[in-house]
Amino acid sequence: MKKKWIIVVLIAGCLGLYTLSPWETENGEGVTEPVLESPQPTSRYVYVSGAVKKPGLYAFADEVRLGEVIHAAGDLLPYADANAVNYAEIIQDGMHIHIPYDTQGIPAGSVAYDGRININEADEQKLAELPGIGPAMAKNIVTYRTEHGFFTSIEELQNVKGIGAGKFKKLQDKVTV
Repeated sequence: MKKKWIIVVLIAGCLGLYTLSPWETENGEGVTEPVLESPQPTSRYVYVSGAVKKPGLYAFADEVRLGEVIHAAGDLLPYADANAVNYAEIIQDGMHIHIPYDTQGIPAGSVAYDGRININEADEQKLAELPGIGPAMAKNIVTYRTEHGFFTSIEELQNVKGIGAGKFKKLQDKVTV
């Protein structure tokens, strides 16, 4: 007898749960469906590289122009080629923005106060003044700097074709980054 009542109660309970709508409660009141009141902003991700102070990945919620992206990346370095990009361009999600370097001319500060030459800022003529560096080697340094970005240490000069340990020893006290 007990078994029959337990089975009847279980069946009645299951039927009661089955007949309830997913949007109704047991007392018949409706549950409101969640509504998105305002659209969530979509992010636009942009990768910035090259002659900016803080290269990296940036996210923007709203429509943004290239000039604003450059400003977010810390603005241009003194030796950036500012004429190579359109500051008014509207960026799209997933863009890679590369600001090229302008290695023509000598930017301010290519010679340090102690007389050492800054290898990141000096042009070919200034680099050719270094001992053992002629016009061809100076061009190699500028080409390397243009292709790989600025030197992070003077030891990186040894990565330039034609500058080995011996030549570097002669240069290390005369250059800076």
